[in-house]
Amino acid sequence: MRAILVVGVVAVCVGVALRAAGPVMWFVEAALVAALAAPVLGRMRRHMPAAVAVLALTAAALVVVGVLGAVAFSELHDEAFRFRDSVPSAVRDLQRDKPFGGLMEDLKVAEQVDRLSDGLAERFELGADLPGLATALGGKVSTGFIIWVLSVMLVFTGPGMVDATVGLLPDRAARAVGPALRRAYGDVVRYLGLTSLRALVVGVAVYAVASALGIDMPALLAVVAAVCAYIPYVGLVLGGLPLALLAVLNGTTEAALIFLGAVAAQTIDSLVVQPRIDRRSFSFGMFPTLVVAIIGFGLYGVVGLFLGIFAGALLLALGVELGPDLGMGRTGPAGGGDGATDAGEVLDDVPDELPVGDDGAAVRAGSAAAAGT
Repeated sequence: MRAILVVGVVAVCVGVALRAAGPVMWFVEAALVAALAAPVLGRMRRHMPAAVAVLALTAAALVVVGVLGAVAFSELHDEAFRFRDSVPSAVRDLQRDKPFGGLMEDLKVAEQVDRLSDGLAERFELGADLPGLATALGGKVSTGFIIWVLSVMLVFTGPGMVDATVGLLPDRAARAVGPALRRAYGDVVRYLGLTSLRALVVGVAVYAVASALGIDMPALLAVVAAVCAYIPYVGLVLGGLPLALLAVLNGTTEAALIFLGAVAAQTIDSLVVQPRIDRRSFSFGMFPTLVVAIIGFGLYGVVGLFLGIFAGALLLALGVELGPDLGMGRTGPAGGGDGATDAGEVLDDVPDELPVGDDGAAVRAGSAAAAGT
């Protein structure tokens, strides 16, 4: 009977989680949008009312997304059909050559490329299923509206919710977690802003090079390079590899120059740009970025990739900020020999009050601090 109850409870929990996955992801996406938009809205609210700032930022975001979406769809539409018309035949020609043709035939590479090209062409075929396209577009618009409403709500209520949650912790922990969380949030926002600027520059550069050299699929190559640019120390080389591989069709010299240019750009980025980003925010590192990006992409696609980077960066930054308070890397007084952390030394650097919400209420922790000392 106990085993049956356990299985039943697990089945119910799994069913609820599967049914709630969509709304939960809406909330997570809204939280990400609110976290990234809050600093911008904070600056805008100095010069205009809050409602006007929200509407202005929303209108600007819609214009940017609409223009970029229309241009990207047009580019990807043409590139998908060029891919279907040219790449499968080139793969079949390679499959006839030796010595790798036999291996490609055993792996059925030509059949896989045919299915991929047909799928891409059908995805961007406007006249194939207009009612289905309209239904899908309507669903995306309604989902976007829900996420926008949640984002606006979280911009104004999120800080109070976070501070109230921190206030539920024991007083000593709240005095450490509250300031550390604020510093970590600021570091992550700056880090994502600077890395996004780098990704934009890389994407534009790859698009310009591919267009100038007449390489097919410049928009797709630019998107891949921009996403790879979020990975420090190796992202520029990874993003330049597809461009170099497609440049082989124009000549090996051109491909080699592109690869060497990517290596040179990566060297400059690793020695100059990335250290400046780390100094102005914090150091996320290559391995954590790869791990959270792969996990996020595997769970929720491209959106999950960015959610994973944000969540992983926030957790790591919070751990860095809380390290001294948790006794990591701090030793006790000279001659103690036990490496213990002096709790009074930690508490001396923490303010006596932790602001909660926007109304200036505070969590008093004087007696707990005295008792802890």
